[in-house]
Amino acid sequence: MSTDTSPLHERVSAITGMPAETVAHLLASAGNSPTAQVRRRIDEAERKWDRLEQQHRSARHRRQTDERALNDTRENGVARVLFHGLEPHSCPRCDTPISEQRRREEREHDRCAVCTSDLSASAADAAEPEMAARLRLASSEAAEASALARLRGAEVALAELVAELAEPPRPRRGDSPTGSPAPDGLR
Repeated sequence: MSTDTSPLHERVSAITGMPAETVAHLLASAGNSPTAQVRRRIDEAERKWDRLEQQHRSARHRRQTDERALNDTRENGVARVLFHGLEPHSCPRCDTPISEQRRREEREHDRCAVCTSDLSASAADAAEPEMAARLRLASSEAAEASALARLRGAEVALAELVAELAEPPRPRRGDSPTGSPAPDGLR
C-alpha cells in the first residue's frame, strides 16, 4: 500500500494509533463503507481540516509578527533611555559643537540641545507603544489558541470517522454471519 501521507494523516495517526499509511488508505478508499454518503462526509471533513489548518497557520503568523513588533518596541524603549542619558558635546550628524545656551534651554525649558525639539513628552506617552504592542500580542495569542482548538476538534472528528471506516462491515439483515448474502431459500 503506497498511499502518500500528509500532515493530516500524521495528526489522525497520532490520535488513533493507526499508521499514517493506514489512515491515508482508509480516507482514500472510504474504508469498509464506500458509499456516496460516507465519501461526502470524508470530503467535507478533509476540506474543513484544510480550512482550519490554514486559519491556524495564519493566526500563528500574526502572533509571531506581533511578538516581533513587541520586541522591536521594547528595544526602541531601551535605546530611547540610553540616548536620553547621553550628554553629547556636538551634533552626532555634523560634529558642530553644542552651545552652552542650548544646554541651558534643555535643562530649563525641556528643549533638546541637539535639535531643539520639545522633550516634555511624559513617560506615559513613551509607554503607550509598548502597551499597544502587548495588547495586540495578547489578542493574536488568543486567536491562535482558538484556531488551534478548532483545528484539534476537526482532527478528532476525522479520527472518529477513520475509526468508523476501519470497523469491519456489519452484516445486514439476511446476510450470513460471514457477511455474504444468504442463499435465497434461507432468508
